Amino acid sequence: MPHGTDASPSPTVDPEALYQLIYDERWPPLLRHLHRHRDQLDADPLLRHAAQTFEDAFFQHLDGQTPDALKDELETLFLLHTGAFYALPRDRFETVIEALVALHADRPEVAAGYARHCPENPRCAEVLAAHPSPESEAPPLRSNAPVDGADATISLFRSGQEEAFFRAAREVFATYFVYPNVALHCLVDYERLQPHLSATERAYFFRAAVDCVVFDQHDAYRPRYFFELDSALHDAPERQERDRHKDRILALAGQRLYRIRTPEADAHQFARMLREIVEGQSD
Repeated sequence: MPHGTDASPSPTVDPEALYQLIYDERWPPLLRHLHRHRDQLDADPLLRHAAQTFEDAFFQHLDGQTPDALKDELETLFLLHTGAFYALPRDRFETVIEALVALHADRPEVAAGYARHCPENPRCAEVLAAHPSPESEAPPLRSNAPVDGADATISLFRSGQEEAFFRAAREVFATYFVYPNVALHCLVDYERLQPHLSATERAYFFRAAVDCVVFDQHDAYRPRYFFELDSALHDAPERQERDRHKDRILALAGQRLYRIRTPEADAHQFARMLREIVEGQSD
């Protein structure tokens, strides 16, 4: 199982609250607690005990429940197992998959996605036979014809400092996915924000990108941290106006945008700054 870095963005475990959840057999909030601290499960004996206690009780009573009543618990167990944070025994993981396949019977493509994790299970095999993978129906490999000698590709990074910051973010957020220069419209729901945006902000929305974004691959790849590297170019009035647009759009989306301006910083210094940000959020 992967280990989080010392700066992994997880809140501190509260042993008293955790034991209370176990004692009261309040399994849904306990499981949410385990998922929130998933990157500590491998190293924390208390969390491991809580996970094992939940697991034993959950599967003991699963036969008497309908999948609809346990949707959140089933999907969270699936995420913990497939993310290699908490490994279920093979038979119990197969039970989770069977329940999820049944739960999504009205959405064949989703059911088939779960069924592919246990293709030898009879129920899963039946679903996969009725809904084969799209890849199996894909045409043979095709390619365009590139112009000889031409190469108009560019780097993902617009400066050496952006690349240094990216390397630092990869180090600090080791259990997450980090991407540079992500289009703003891929991060925020435009339809929800549109009524609150000015005409200028709406026009800017589809032209903007965020320098570096940290995504949680175990929560549907939702963005968690947003960073901008500001230089002296941001002192220009027109650039400041665009910065205000981006700040306000992300604020309306309920997100904090961290602006960093250290022209001489290297990857090591960036990593230290990022750890300070993470530690400040967990206080």
